[in-house]
Formats: sequence, C-alpha cells, structure tokens
Amino acid sequence: MRKTTTLLYCALLSSLLLTSCSTTHHIQPMSGNTPSSTLGNPEFWQSNTETTWVKLQQTPLDKLIASQNTSDATEAGWIKLAIISKRYSADTKQLARELLAWRNEYSAHPGNQLLPNDTTLNSLMNNTPPRHVALLLPLSGKFASMGNATRNGFMSAYNQEHAKTTYPQDVAFYDTNSNANMTALYQEAVSKGADMVIGPLTKDDVKQLTSQGSFTVPTLALNYTDIWYGSLPKNLYQFGLSPNDEAKQVADKARESGHTHAIIIAPQTEWGQSVAKTLSSRWESDGGKVADTYFFTPKSNLSNDIPALLHINTKEDREKTRDQDSKAELAQQRRQDFDVVFLLAPPQSARQIVPLLRFYYVDKTAIYSTSVIYSGTPQPQKDMDLNGVTFCEIPWSLARYGISSDSAGRLVAVGHDAYLISSDLARFVVLQQFPLYGATGAITLTPQNQFYRRLAWTQFHNGQA
Repeated sequence: MRKTTTLLYCALLSSLLLTSCSTTHHIQPMSGNTPSSTLGNPEFWQSNTETTWVKLQQTPLDKLIASQNTSDATEAGWIKLAIISKRYSADTKQLARELLAWRNEYSAHPGNQLLPNDTTLNSLMNNTPPRHVALLLPLSGKFASMGNATRNGFMSAYNQEHAKTTYPQDVAFYDTNSNANMTALYQEAVSKGADMVIGPLTKDDVKQLTSQGSFTVPTLALNYTDIWYGSLPKNLYQFGLSPNDEAKQVADKARESGHTHAIIIAPQTEWGQSVAKTLSSRWESDGGKVADTYFFTPKSNLSNDIPALLHINTKEDREKTRDQDSKAELAQQRRQDFDVVFLLAPPQSARQIVPLLRFYYVDKTAIYSTSVIYSGTPQPQKDMDLNGVTFCEIPWSLARYGISSDSAGRLVAVGHDAYLISSDLARFVVLQQFPLYGATGAITLTPQNQFYRRLAWTQFHNGQA
C-alpha cells in the first residue's frame, strides 16, 4: 500500500511539474489587474530591468506563449527568457543550455544583466547530484504522519528522476523520534557516507541541530529558525512552509492592490501572534496603517466580538433593521477606518467569522488570508461562507488531485521540492533571478541561506478555491 501511495504521488507531482504552467496559472500579478500588468500594454515594458523581470515571472506561462510573436525584438527577448525560466526551472542542465542559447541570440539584450557569465552557466551543466543522501525525519511517534508525507514526496521526485537517468544515488532514512539527539543523528549519517543531509523537520529539532554551528556537508533543514546574527552557518540551508513568508506576501498583495488601512483578525496563539506581528510589520513598512487587531480564542463569543470590533451596537442595529427604509444607512454605522481585512484563521473559525463580517456590513471590503484558511481539500458546502476571500496557497494544493493537502498532505510537496533543491544547490546561488517553479511555489534562495517561496493566489468561488 505504501509503495502504491508513493507511486501515485510520483505520478501526480510529475504531472504538476511537467505542465509547468500549472504552477503559475493561479499566480496573479502583484499589482492586480492593472494595465501595467498586461503584456500587450506599453506600460508593462516601461520599467527597469528588475521590475520588468518580476512582472514577467508573475505572468502565467500560457500568456507568455500567446504573446511571444511580438514584433518588438526587445519584448520578444524578454518573453522568450521568461518562457525558458518557467519551462526548464526543474532541469538545471537544460536551463543552462537554453540560457546560453538565448544569450547567443540576444547578446545586447538588457536581460543579460540577470545572467551569470558563460563560464558559470557551463559549469552548471557539469554539476552532479549528491551520491549519498540522508533524511532525518520523524517516522514514528506523534509527528509520524508529517514525516511519512515528507518522505513520500521526496521519493516521488527521486523515482521520477531515476526513471530517466542512470546516475547512482543512495537514500537513507533516520527516525528523529527514535533518537532525540539531532547532533548525534547528523554525525551518524555523515559517518556512514552522507554527502547531503535533509532534515530534520520539526522546528524544535531544527533549532537543536542549528545550535551545533558546524556542518561538514550541505544540510537542508525542513523548517526555519529565527536568525539574529545574519546568515546561517556555512553548509546549512533552511526550507519549509513558512507562515511568515505568506504573511509578507499577503501584506504586499493587499498594498499593491491599492488598500491602505487594515483590520487584522488572528487566533490568540503563539502562531497567531507571530504571524500577525510579521504581517503588521510588513504592512506598515509598505506604507499601510493598522486600524485595529483582534485576537480570538476557542472561548471567544464571536457573535458579540465581531460587531464590537466594527463599532456596532447590536441592540440598536436590531431596532434599525425593523425599518426597511433605514437599511441603506446601516452600512455607514460601522467604523469606516479600514478598507481591507486580514483574516489569519483556520477554516473552522473563518467559516464563522466571514459570515459575521458580511452580516455587519463588511460585504464590499476585501478579505485576504494565508493558506491557513484552506483545509487543502475541496469542501464546497462548508466553504461557501468563504466566498470572495482571497488567499495564497502552494500550487500542489490548488491542483485538485483529490488527495488531502492538509498540514501533513502539504508536506508531500515539501518533500518533493526538497529533493529538487538538494539535487543542485549551486543553481540557486548563481541563478538567483530564476526560481524553481516547484510544488510549493516559486523558490529562490535569500542571502541568509533560507529558501523563499512565492505562492499562488486564488479566491473562493462557489465554495471552491
């Protein structure tokens, strides 16, 4: 059964990456549906090199292909470069070949500023994956479902790659639940020949391993730690589903869509406070204002708290609603100092909060969220109450394969992309402007050796994402 499941994940994730436009169909331009986000509009091209490239990265592959026959040579070169970036992102060797060919054709094009020199590009074609890979994952105990989902995703990518190559590669798994000493487990893996270590998975285990400070082989931790001193230790990288990265993208999306004043709603938990703080900080750094922040708990009376948050007296409101002629004025009685709501709530809470917001006249105000609002599995009847909410999500969850993409299911995508990252770390260093369009998003490497994912954007319609 386990082998069958792994093969199924392999087939599905293979389909996701082979039809690479599916990883970008849902990614909307961060500036929204403005004229400058349309390839056919001259405003699109009236930017500097960096801005033009960002907009092209956020343009779906099918739209790039449809526009590639433009008569303008510079625009044609940009579009072709963007198509190459998306189409070959998961095949570094072919990507390097295509970039060399593109440079030969467009030697005077401004896009050359994004490329390393020919020597570096040629070197990418000679890189080989690690020979012995060790994965440190919780394969038993309370985190076993998370560890096994990650393993399934990793093996799906491994099987996909080894179906088309003869390069020898050994994979060994170490159960972090059986040995809680991450340093000892790491050293054991290295002593047995590992030249690449992936894991551990949980935040506590990553924190423990990071504290050892010295890494003899490239190591890809599958979670994040707070960095106060700059970059991570040499040879240590971090990759995972960072809610703080999502919060920043939510703030950017709303700000660039023209919103200026926000209300934040989040759970009164360590996670909720941390993500709300990150979102608020990013929002204010972008020039936005936070009108109010509301934290709820399982014991919160949302029916009372939401109208109170909106400065509505429910008793007076009930009296006014008896007068049909007053209904046009009711929407004006709530507070008017916000034009967007950031809702950092899991599905069960969000399904209560959104209807209350709509009932109390927040029916024409944009609501944005992170992936926390989506269960990962289509549930139209339950999610009808979330219609109109815009949120970011990993492409794997939006592919609608009929397989759960909850917190454990999403780790299938993490495992898959971890394999792709580990196969060629060098490409992320020398091709910083060319993301890997993976199952978890468009992946790039930050100067702090942390991998950053640009997610897809979607909206609930008829109870479906």
